[in-house]
Amino acid sequence: MTGGNVKFLTRIAILFYVTLIMFISCFVLLLVLNYIDVQPLINMVTVMYSDEALRMTFAIGACALLFLNYVFYRAFTGSSRAEKTIAFDNPAGRVSVSLGAIEDLTKRVIGRIAEVREVKSKISASKKGLLIRIKLILRAEGSIPEVTSRVQELVKRKVQSTIGLDEPIEVAIFVGKILPDQGREKEPIKKEDLQKDQQNIPFQGYRA
Repeated sequence: MTGGNVKFLTRIAILFYVTLIMFISCFVLLLVLNYIDVQPLINMVTVMYSDEALRMTFAIGACALLFLNYVFYRAFTGSSRAEKTIAFDNPAGRVSVSLGAIEDLTKRVIGRIAEVREVKSKISASKKGLLIRIKLILRAEGSIPEVTSRVQELVKRKVQSTIGLDEPIEVAIFVGKILPDQGREKEPIKKEDLQKDQQNIPFQGYRA
């Protein structure tokens, strides 16, 4: 099943279930507020129970809803399984690689960089290629532009060389925290540095 069909079924399923839940909620609300007469409902159930043709009609409708629910379930679980692996063809046959394996690979590669304290990786696959989302916790001594650029290039080159993909790979990085340099955290401020900083402050004697 293609991605377009899955998206179409998703919209249909969302519309169906939202409408169904809204109908049931409004019906129950009107019922408890005594806006709906219970007697016609009882009469309808009685007629349905006694009429065999009507019972068969409702049974067929219930089976159709169950089948539709099964179709939605298969479509969603099938697309979910497809997104968790990527596949390519070798001369000897087709090869599938788990995205979790690639995530572990990127974590090990990034973990070797000295400026990185912690790393989390999440990979998603689409027709446009691979999107690798990386969350980093960096040490303060590292330059963020230099470190992140190095991480992006290293991850992209490692994934391409390991799997041999021709599809584009996008590496998005989010720096969640920058840890202080413990070696400099308690370093006392020198008097000459403080005087130099005060000299560089413009309009030091100005008062409003």
